[in-house]
Amino acid sequence: MDEMWNQFFSLRHDKPRTLQLQIRQQLIDAITNGLIGPNEPLPSSRNLAKALKVARNTVIASYKELEFDGYITPKERRGYFVNEQFYESYTSSDNGQQNEPQSPVWLDKLITKKPSTQINIHNPENWQNLPYSFTIGQLDKSLIPYYEWREVVRHSSTLPEIQKWNMDHVDSDDPSLIKQIQSKVLPKRGVWANKDQILITSGSQNAIYMIASLLTNQSTVVGMENPGYPDVRNIFQSKTDNIEPIRIDQEGIVVDDISPKTDIVFTTPSHQYPTGVTMSMERRHELLNIARENEIVIIEDDYEAEINFQKKPHPSLKSLDKNNNVIYVGSFSKAFAPGLRLGYMVGPESLIKEAKALRRLMIRHIPANNQRSVALFIGLGHYHNMFTKIQKTNKERWGLINEKINNEPLLSCTPTLGGSSFWIKIPKSIDSENLCKKLLSKGVAVRSGKTHFLEEDAPLNYLHLGYSAIDTNKINKGMDIIINEVKSMKT
Repeated sequence: MDEMWNQFFSLRHDKPRTLQLQIRQQLIDAITNGLIGPNEPLPSSRNLAKALKVARNTVIASYKELEFDGYITPKERRGYFVNEQFYESYTSSDNGQQNEPQSPVWLDKLITKKPSTQINIHNPENWQNLPYSFTIGQLDKSLIPYYEWREVVRHSSTLPEIQKWNMDHVDSDDPSLIKQIQSKVLPKRGVWANKDQILITSGSQNAIYMIASLLTNQSTVVGMENPGYPDVRNIFQSKTDNIEPIRIDQEGIVVDDISPKTDIVFTTPSHQYPTGVTMSMERRHELLNIARENEIVIIEDDYEAEINFQKKPHPSLKSLDKNNNVIYVGSFSKAFAPGLRLGYMVGPESLIKEAKALRRLMIRHIPANNQRSVALFIGLGHYHNMFTKIQKTNKERWGLINEKINNEPLLSCTPTLGGSSFWIKIPKSIDSENLCKKLLSKGVAVRSGKTHFLEEDAPLNYLHLGYSAIDTNKINKGMDIIINEVKSMKT
């Protein structure tokens, strides 16, 4: 086989993808990147199989699939060629994109919102490859339950299961997942709900977006934790200009900051995002009382409630609420699969009815196969077993970082009782954004706290440091690099 063809293939027998799939994907890459033209014949199946040291049937099957998908076409007695029609449409669409005006007139005329202009949080693109990744919201590969997840996915891919989830469910959720949430997930937080009070969402953020869309207009006053979660802040700022900051102290949200004119309060009481503070029982009752007296809706994002170092975690606000003022939001995404994007909300039946109708207009329903798999994952006990492992690992990592902070006068943090991150205060003379850039050049990923504040002149002397994605053995070295850089910038 010509040397040119060798450059297109790099097959590995230890990959989870079959050899046939690898051949197909690598040929598709070569075609779509313009490396193989329509007048150039592909190697014969016999020659390619010999060169790649695979069975000839593997190459034949790959070619047949590529033909079926329209990438290549057979020519009698000449072999396979790139489909000329496909090649022209692909290259012409590329050229069209390059020549397209930057912003069409209709866009400037009709667009009403520009979410891309909002200030948001970002992780380094290469965070997984950095030696010291104190990244927020990701999970250490060693903690991901690969075998358990593969087991439930295999089961949900059997013919009887596929027949259950393969249809368009319109606006319905998988009954088995609802049942598992009712019986295995919510009771641990003291929440009891019937099936009509639960809605499956594409993560907690999707739930909050739907709630904001249903309950917020330009005159609505929304109380936001400050510092708080930028994505939720941006959601509400796209609906109303009346965003009121609420301070955070060592007991959580400062209830005295909440105006009687407030309509909605968003809070993360289990582990406040980003400070990690757990709201005290006294504050929980104060918040519920002010909500009752002023008819305020509380959106409780029970962020990382399962990762708690207390023997007896504080009950959720929803479990303490006697007046139906709390909308409860939970997520499986943050817990065991950040990329899964699966969550749920619990609220009054009348609200869930409207949220379900809104979801239907947006995405109809959450992918049914994922719902089925998560239901089985919970039902087989994998969900709670995983948190036992995460809890033990996170507590060890928390102890290492906490010791480093306590032994360094230039660093301080609010005491936490679990979760997966630290909110670290550094000297005021140091710009946290510059510090993060310098650390990134040394292989350390940590986030500046500036983006979490509502005010434009936000404090620059806070770092948000996560420990859910970093190897435990790398924590001490990573923290030493951070401390040394802080010392050098202080002097």
